[in-house]
Amino acid sequence: MEKIKKVTIPYDSRIIVISDIHGEINLLKKLLNKVNYHRDDYLIINGDMCEKGTSSKEVIRYIMDLSSNQPNVQVTEGNCDALIEELLNENPALLKYLARQKYSLVNEWLGELDFVMKEHTTVQEIKQLVMKHFRNEIDWLINLPTAIETEQYIFVHAGLEDIENWQETDRELAISIPSFLEKNHQANKYVVVGHWPVVNYSTEHPSDNPIIDEDKKIIAIDGGNMVKPTGQLNALMIEGDTLSYTYVDHFPTRKVRQDFYADTTKSGAINYPYYFIQPLAKNKYFTQCKQLETNRVIFVKNEFIHPLNDGKYQVKTDVSCAQLTVHKGEQVSIIDDSCAGYTLIKKDGMLGWIAKESI
Repeated sequence: MEKIKKVTIPYDSRIIVISDIHGEINLLKKLLNKVNYHRDDYLIINGDMCEKGTSSKEVIRYIMDLSSNQPNVQVTEGNCDALIEELLNENPALLKYLARQKYSLVNEWLGELDFVMKEHTTVQEIKQLVMKHFRNEIDWLINLPTAIETEQYIFVHAGLEDIENWQETDRELAISIPSFLEKNHQANKYVVVGHWPVVNYSTEHPSDNPIIDEDKKIIAIDGGNMVKPTGQLNALMIEGDTLSYTYVDHFPTRKVRQDFYADTTKSGAINYPYYFIQPLAKNKYFTQCKQLETNRVIFVKNEFIHPLNDGKYQVKTDVSCAQLTVHKGEQVSIIDDSCAGYTLIKKDGMLGWIAKESI
């Protein structure tokens, strides 16, 4: 890993870390406002600024402007940001990607230029056009550091190899290694990562909130924004030895009308990549199922269970199998109100079902 940037941050400063914005400029601004971001803060943008959301070019320009005008703003590259290299390397596979990925930085740039891809369009043609008009943005992206190292922390998009000299981590792994929280490192500092949505680690109580593992010295903060159906944009705040976090999302909110107490036998979640189940006992609203890849027994909302042609069953998307306790007057986010008997909600970043009459 060649691009490692060392940054000195005073101990009493506030560090705000955000990753996986994925082209959502409104959420980014909303989150910065929520944490009362000030130019005296150290703002770390930890990769994946673009792709998937509808305003990648605005996110890039906004963060470029912040980082050029405020020295306390630092940015690392993510695997989505590094996609620009596929254009520079004239990879013909990029054409297929752009054709299927409606919301993409390059597609947004082409749209700004009123350029429409046709069957005979070449990657060289797109490269020439984009380089002519967006050279500053491209140069900025390709020169981003892969990791930022401070006195106590390493900020890297996906993770580090478990080797004595962490600086020798392969750059591709640093921006794309999966499920880093399940691995280890030897950096002797806290490693703060995004990339892998934290809800993928959920086994008992599904949540999109950051996970802080003090034993492994890993902090995972990807809230699954624009990737997960319950996704949120997280901010990790570091003030001395104190860690805290908050988030924003797109979901409508509603006040709880009456108390609901969770059935504690209903917990866990269906998360990537464990989608295959075997129904055991169907009830009115939930079916007791065995998750085939893990052998865990969970209760899946009936509407999420889909039969396959080979006699097996699958849940086609991530979904909580837990219930939440809520009290009258509390504010909750509505994730899915379309199912019978129960509504899927988010409360303080936690995900679960409550009875419809409670909302």
